[in-house]
Amino acid sequence: MKAKEMSNLYWFCQAVGFGGFAAASHHVGASAPTLSRAVSQLEQQVGEKLIHRNAKQFQLTTAGEEYYQRFAGLFMALQEQWGQRSNVQPTYSGDVHVSCPEPFADYFLQGLAIDFMAQHPQVRIYIHFASDTEHFFDEHIDLAIVTRATEAPHLVQKRLFSSETALAASPSYLASHGSPASVEELLNHDLLAGNTQQSWLFNQAGESIRIPLKPKYFVNSLRLSIQAACDGVGICLMPKDNLHALQSQGLLTQVLAEVECPAGVAYMVWADRKLIPARVAAFRDLIFDHLQAKTILSSIGD
Repeated sequence: MKAKEMSNLYWFCQAVGFGGFAAASHHVGASAPTLSRAVSQLEQQVGEKLIHRNAKQFQLTTAGEEYYQRFAGLFMALQEQWGQRSNVQPTYSGDVHVSCPEPFADYFLQGLAIDFMAQHPQVRIYIHFASDTEHFFDEHIDLAIVTRATEAPHLVQKRLFSSETALAASPSYLASHGSPASVEELLNHDLLAGNTQQSWLFNQAGESIRIPLKPKYFVNSLRLSIQAACDGVGICLMPKDNLHALQSQGLLTQVLAEVECPAGVAYMVWADRKLIPARVAAFRDLIFDHLQAKTILSSIGD
């Protein structure tokens, strides 16, 4: 293989990995026209169209997908081996885009991001608020923390943790609307939603009961949904850990305490098992390690 062919193949893998010529040019030290020419030359060399591209489209052909899957991992492994040629801590550079619900950023993600950037000054981290993977590829997300298992193809997911939840409302709301005596009576109350779930599944006296969710108030933020409950707007479903503190302050009261509420589950999602950039893999592993350590400490405390 000639050096020029190797170079063109490398630029092709970089362009695809970053989702386009313009995006890749910010990271690889080459202009967008240079990357575009390299891909055109590679297509001539292999005799096949690799990327459908115009002002609004950048999509791999079947042949392009095959070339990328076959060679991108080799370039990435070579780059990592080169970076690890000494025993010093690896130097990471480039952007990491993470999407998550707002409470995750408040609770732990911002602190981890700041620590990671302090250790790796050439890394830039961008946090986007979302609770699903609907815009994962459109917004070039590297890692997503979601509250529902994704059904999107080509995405890898791993369960981060699960937490107990409870129904809660403010004393003022319960004084004016009464407290529901059963799960079915929730349908007669003002419900609050902090995510895009269509229903809540409860276990009442050994029976599974699904309540369709038509919220009185919806805001795509668990924190703001809880605040609305504290302000007397309605009944919300929230983590028990958060409820305990608010109960002690007299801001919220648990509703239907004998009912088993749906567990709050979180997943980490990324785009490929083998081709994830080293900086993204390192930040992903830091998140996993942090949450595992918290789980171990919590079990010791119990």
